[in-house]
Amino acid sequence: MLRRVWATLLLFIGVIRYMGRLATLPKRREHMLSVKDMQGIVRMMFISDVHNNRILSRIAEEDVDFIVLGGDFVDKRVSDKTMRYNLELLKKMKKPIYFIPGNNDGEKQSTPELMEQFGVRVLSNETIEEEGYSITGIDPYSGDEVIKPEKSSIRPSFLIMHDPFLMKQMSAFAEDYDLILSGHTHGGQIRFMDYGPYERGGWKTFEGKRVFVSEGYGTSLLPLRLETQSEYHVFVLQCEK
Repeated sequence: MLRRVWATLLLFIGVIRYMGRLATLPKRREHMLSVKDMQGIVRMMFISDVHNNRILSRIAEEDVDFIVLGGDFVDKRVSDKTMRYNLELLKKMKKPIYFIPGNNDGEKQSTPELMEQFGVRVLSNETIEEEGYSITGIDPYSGDEVIKPEKSSIRPSFLIMHDPFLMKQMSAFAEDYDLILSGHTHGGQIRFMDYGPYERGGWKTFEGKRVFVSEGYGTSLLPLRLETQSEYHVFVLQCEK
């Protein structure tokens, strides 16, 4: 009887450790896309839902043109120390960093100040044009109505919204974008036999539009994952031949 109890306990500990590794050791996922009427090659890093996780130093070695933080970079659990650590690490890449707010980012009053201190460009219902790409960030958490900013003709064009279900309101607006990105769902975070509170991440269709949904870098509540994994993304866009 005692041996069976110990075996069960060891199995439980092993499962918890495994779930912890899935939550803290991010998977690098690279995606190649072809876009009409663009010049050259654009490499973009997308990280969403960092929450209370620390970004690993190896991520700062990525060769990209810019970084997009797709919301929930922090929540009320996250200390300023952890937030500073993550921003300092990303800043070492010496590339533009854009941040689109998520539903949890407003839980920390210091978030706007720290973003400004580290030179992160916050896109709250705004379109920014850079040489070689444009980004529109949708922020439904800034007011009572979803504001649709002006679009850009610069290609490739990125539309970022933290919550993919916002596409119910944004479907017509999203028509001309080359790449639509979101996070929020964590892929269900803890699933069992492929069942969870949300679908797995990846390419999804919302209101007839193709959206890439990241399963996220961090976790909410329990620092555990099952049948999902911490992840970040590198999107490589080139001219369609």
